[in-house]
Amino acid sequence: MSKKEEFKSFVSSHPNLVNIVKSKKHTWQDLFEVFDLYGTDESLWNKYIDAQDNIKSTSTTSIGELTKLFKNINIENVQKYIDTAQKAIGIVQELTSGSAAKDVLSSTGPTEARPINKIFED
Repeated sequence: MSKKEEFKSFVSSHPNLVNIVKSKKHTWQDLFEVFDLYGTDESLWNKYIDAQDNIKSTSTTSIGELTKLFKNINIENVQKYIDTAQKAIGIVQELTSGSAAKDVLSSTGPTEARPINKIFED
């Protein structure tokens, strides 16, 4: 069996190596060179496999931190903020709606054209 085939079977028996390459910590070339030089020596490969285990443990602690964060949220305060935001959006929609804008324009502007020879209410 060629070195390449041996490496493929070694990788298939250690799926954590795939995750190391996907996370861009090492390339397949790097791992193959280590395999070519040292073979399947477990003490050497534990460094790579343990690194992937550390990545998994940090992601689980992040999820734990998120759950703690959500436990500390006061739902009543969130609901008050949402209600306030909805009221503000409603006011803005009323101000920018077509009928309200037309009412404002029609009440402030002149209703008929001014004669050319009349300048300042003479």
